[in-house]
Amino acid sequence: MGLLVLTYSAATSEPHVRAEWQAAVEPLQDRPLPGGGTAQLTKCGVDDRPRPVPRGTGERSKDPQLVLTSWDAYDPGPKSPGGPRFTVHAAIRTSHSPLFLDAPLAKGRVTLDLYGPHGEGGRASARGLSATVVDSGYMGKPVKSPASGRFRVDPGKELLLDVDLPAGAVCPGRSLLDIIKCSPEDTNDSADCPVLTLTLADPAIRAYRAQTTSDGAADSLSDRLVAVSLEPDTSQV
Repeated sequence: MGLLVLTYSAATSEPHVRAEWQAAVEPLQDRPLPGGGTAQLTKCGVDDRPRPVPRGTGERSKDPQLVLTSWDAYDPGPKSPGGPRFTVHAAIRTSHSPLFLDAPLAKGRVTLDLYGPHGEGGRASARGLSATVVDSGYMGKPVKSPASGRFRVDPGKELLLDVDLPAGAVCPGRSLLDIIKCSPEDTNDSADCPVLTLTLADPAIRAYRAQTTSDGAADSLSDRLVAVSLEPDTSQV
């Protein structure tokens, strides 16, 4: 160990090594993702509230509502095609009247954030993603776009959707397979586990809220659905 320290101290006296060290500690920058969207790496380690600032009124309403149903990490292994995947499963529900959403669903208007516990801050974040409508079978398969060009969500029914988190949106030091790990891993306390936030925007959501509420100012209504996996304190939102 003493030899390592001495070697490091000597190396850092060289100008080119010092420049490399300075580059390594520069703040992370957001960057485009290969499949579309943006990796929000500037949110890595940032401990802000898991629920985003409302973009208008109505985001807390339960009609319509975006609900997280599960999420999973999958590694096909070296003998199977494809790489690791982290997929969030969710559903859109309505209560009073049908909701019509253009197909493809919320293309480029989905944001996915994952925060570590105990003030760790962001572990992964991406905006500009798209959702895939799936059927209710095991490992839900993508549903073809309706001939009408719109998906219909009837009261008492639900529209199932999947959102994949790109590997490039994971913060340095983490992977798609471990970002959901709790700390400690064997905990039974939900406060020791990460919090996941999914948002989805569509003009039809604002129109629906305008039709089903007494608020005549449609411009003040949010066009976004927000789902948070755990919110222990919602009194200030």
